[in-house]
Amino acid sequence: MFPRPKAAGGTERKSAVKFNYKEEPFSFSVMRAKTGEVLFDTSAASLVFESQYLRLRTKLPNDANIYGLGEHSDPLRLPTDGHLRTLWAQDSYGVPEKANLYGTHPVYFEHRKTGSHGVFFLNSDGMDVIINDDYLEYNTLGGVLDFYFVAGPSPVEVAQQYALITGLPAMMPYWSLGFQQCRYGYRDAFEVAEVVHNYSAARIPLETMWTDIDYMDRRRGFTLDPQRYPLEMVRGIVNKLHQDDQKYVLMVNPSIAYQNYGPFNRAVEDNVLLLRQNGSIWKGVVWPGVVGFPDWFHPNASRFWNNEFSLLFNPASGVDIDGLWIDMNVGLISILCF
Repeated sequence: MFPRPKAAGGTERKSAVKFNYKEEPFSFSVMRAKTGEVLFDTSAASLVFESQYLRLRTKLPNDANIYGLGEHSDPLRLPTDGHLRTLWAQDSYGVPEKANLYGTHPVYFEHRKTGSHGVFFLNSDGMDVIINDDYLEYNTLGGVLDFYFVAGPSPVEVAQQYALITGLPAMMPYWSLGFQQCRYGYRDAFEVAEVVHNYSAARIPLETMWTDIDYMDRRRGFTLDPQRYPLEMVRGIVNKLHQDDQKYVLMVNPSIAYQNYGPFNRAVEDNVLLLRQNGSIWKGVVWPGVVGFPDWFHPNASRFWNNEFSLLFNPASGVDIDGLWIDMNVGLISILCF
């Protein structure tokens, strides 16, 4: 699922970092090849490697400058006083202090007077990272210890080298850089139209209007509420936006209401929903109530998903949107722009 970067021939001789390990008791270290400065050293505590628990600790310099480790509301520079940084993506309606939020990115950058470096722990399991005065410790629910080290030495170079591992982001359309308006709770299409009009009346530039799940029929994916967001009215809003060179984005959740309606019935027919061991549909609870989830590894999943988009977001007969807001996707928010 995660394409590994391919090393070019002879890179070991040219590498900016050097790897050492000790077999018994097992530990390893990573240091700068030129100066011998140790960047990562696990010898201070024993490695724990079990099927549902991994623990690995590395030494830190005093008062370390650590940044990163997920999307969170902690200070930008992470505390080093026994601070607990949880990586477990969650839909955070509010933003409480010192909380894990939507994104999980197990990478940290450390800045020293001698240069900056980065450590990327490629593991998607839930984890706690403890940052203390002299160590950083990973406590993970499973997976493997798959580490990538980038040597920098400047912060910009660390970010560039990290991007070579994870891949570059998609180029965003020019209009996405303009002012966007979105919130949860627009009661109907009249209110959406009023918001758009009031921006114009107040002479405030508005590039894009967004609508949350309010437009859905009982919060079911790939539907329009026939009373509050009838198709012709929504199409009218979109047409007016496009006439004024503005854009429209709607939200879609990757969960299918467990009800007798088109998207669910087609998902069952295509056999694309996650199943339990006994063959029954794996059920969860999201906005519309009980739901099923597409199995993205199923060979029919893309066909099913694309078909649902084509039925609702069809410029000729549906809602001619400019982008999709994919929410509740294992805590990930992403934008697909057309």
